[in-house]
Amino acid sequence: MSRRLKSLVVPATSLLCGAAIAQPADVQEILVIGVQDTHTVRTDDTLVAPADTAELLKRMPGANINKNGELTGIAQYRGMFGDRINVSINGAHVSSGGPNAMDAPLHYAPVALIESLSISRGIVPVSAGQETIGGHVHAQTYGGEYGNSGSFELAGRAYVGMQSVNSGEVGSALLALTNRNHILRGFVMKERGDDTRFPDGRITPSNYDRDRWDIGYSFRRGDHEFSIDFARNNTLDSGTAALPMDINSLDSELLRSRYEWDNGDLRFTAEYALNDIRHWMSNYHLRRPPLTATGAPDLARYRNTYTSSDNSGLILTLERPVANGLWRVGVDTHFSEHLALILNPNAAAFFTDNFKGIERNVIGAYVERELALADNLGLEIGLRHNKVTSDSDAVAANLNPARLTAGMPFMMNNQARLLAAAFNSSDLSQSDSNTDWFARLSVDTSYDVTWYFGAARKSRSPSYQERYLWLPASSTGGLADGKNYIGNPDLKPEVAHEIEIGFDVDRGRYSLYPRAFYKRVDDFIQGVPSTNALANSVALMLANAGMGDPNPLQFANVEASYHGFDMEARYSLNERLTLRSVLSIVRGEREDIRDDLYRISPDNLILGLDYSKDNWTASLESVTYADQDKVSATNRELATDGYTLVNLTGRWNVRADIEIGVGINNVLDEEFEEHLAAYNRAWNPDVAIGARLPGLGRSLYGRMMWYF
Repeated sequence: MSRRLKSLVVPATSLLCGAAIAQPADVQEILVIGVQDTHTVRTDDTLVAPADTAELLKRMPGANINKNGELTGIAQYRGMFGDRINVSINGAHVSSGGPNAMDAPLHYAPVALIESLSISRGIVPVSAGQETIGGHVHAQTYGGEYGNSGSFELAGRAYVGMQSVNSGEVGSALLALTNRNHILRGFVMKERGDDTRFPDGRITPSNYDRDRWDIGYSFRRGDHEFSIDFARNNTLDSGTAALPMDINSLDSELLRSRYEWDNGDLRFTAEYALNDIRHWMSNYHLRRPPLTATGAPDLARYRNTYTSSDNSGLILTLERPVANGLWRVGVDTHFSEHLALILNPNAAAFFTDNFKGIERNVIGAYVERELALADNLGLEIGLRHNKVTSDSDAVAANLNPARLTAGMPFMMNNQARLLAAAFNSSDLSQSDSNTDWFARLSVDTSYDVTWYFGAARKSRSPSYQERYLWLPASSTGGLADGKNYIGNPDLKPEVAHEIEIGFDVDRGRYSLYPRAFYKRVDDFIQGVPSTNALANSVALMLANAGMGDPNPLQFANVEASYHGFDMEARYSLNERLTLRSVLSIVRGEREDIRDDLYRISPDNLILGLDYSKDNWTASLESVTYADQDKVSATNRELATDGYTLVNLTGRWNVRADIEIGVGINNVLDEEFEEHLAAYNRAWNPDVAIGARLPGLGRSLYGRMMWYF
């Protein structure tokens, strides 16, 4: 802890001193030319059926979700996903508790709690986060509003929802006691769902069960505002059929505090977050347990895994308006520790240190400038430097305990120990110095058209899974390709150079926001066929024992590129009818060999017709996905056929404080496969092992919200 404190004190002191000595500027009122650089979905305005907040990304240009379970959605943007996407919740970054991202960051921002979900379109400013090579997503939760007088008043929101596709139910309540200076708030939520239906059966297991409660306080007076919030998020039995195990329990505690001082000439913010996650999973309590060839329980293949993730972060930001724009400087830190221990409930001596004593720490600093170069010309530029360090403790394993009725061969256990010895003797302590920059030029050409040009250099150091996965396994941050992997401590950071061009048209009756982009990634981290003879031998033995693929991949640095086009548009036919659309096209390719990148979203188009009248609205929507045959041969990825779904929604404001909404997803009960839904790993009478998980069937859903 002292090492962390020392890392924080020096940059924090420097920035605070800078704030203290800054002199008020002679600031003139200015207009910095900007563009539509975010897309936001507000949950009050959008009828939502799924429990997973990440599903909202499908409504945003360029964005999508890698779905590994009903509460296990991993954000994707323009083909990149997982740790390449910086996800923050109320400004704080959350590291997943498990090595397969069963609790991806948006797991900690339930739909019933969030106020909005936003994605940064295209080139991401360096102030948005430390490692934004693939984009930035931000979830904002409800926090209550200050009152208008000194008297305290009670306010809040009650939320009740349900859906038929899995008999899902959710109920939540936010209560806030407020006046002009204070907000005392509390939140409670309960949600659950059974196995999900599709036209030919059910996905087993895909049930979920989650509880949540929050308590928080905010205070403001004069130029100062302070807030502190504590949350406990408990996820119980929840299925993840695309992964080798299911959630038994996920106990999480999240603390966040924020201070802001804003006197008009200078704004200083300090934010601190602390997350403590404990996670149990197994391969037998929700899905059919492993069986022998005769159909008896195969005790040797029963697995429990215990994982933990402790992470904390501090963000200090200083903003100062000047005559032609704004200066912004900041420092930020994120410290994380991870552990994953694999056990067998039938043999006390069995264990595998999947990951042990992992540390991954990032300390960053940046400077940004927004300025008006002319009346019709705006520029945003920024520079960031991140110091990334990581390390691992020595690992060990015992795969052949004597008390198992069908123990693994002695040779496998011996070779696993040799692998552990080779890993322990390698250079596990790694340090990277990464520099990012970005520039965005906006040109107002009149006629309500603003052109946009962007360029950036972004970097990402390897995840702890990519560096420290020492025994062939599928603990890969949710890749869910059915392959076993081994890590590589000597991986280099990824470095991406990207450009983007587009324009904004907003003429009242219609609006149009297209973007075209190209991104080249040097030292892209990708699994390639392993040349580690010892690891290959262990993988073959594991496969022969019914566990995993015999041909493992090893994380390596390769060359890759992404390019594509996305657009959102809206056109008002009259005062009541509006057409809207979201189009997303992306290609991801290896540049060192002829192959496509894994798990890239197919081309897709949303077309909607919205009708509004007095106190009710209705929408008819089509969602079309093209065939995806540009698939990764390296990952043995399967192609998928295209499809079109039809959805209907309606909302009725019963009165000013009560709204009722109903909808039907997949009205025609279309049978389809989502390309980003990965492959089935659990025995299921309706879905074969290794088959792509099917898309959801027709679902009637509804919600009621009461504001008071």
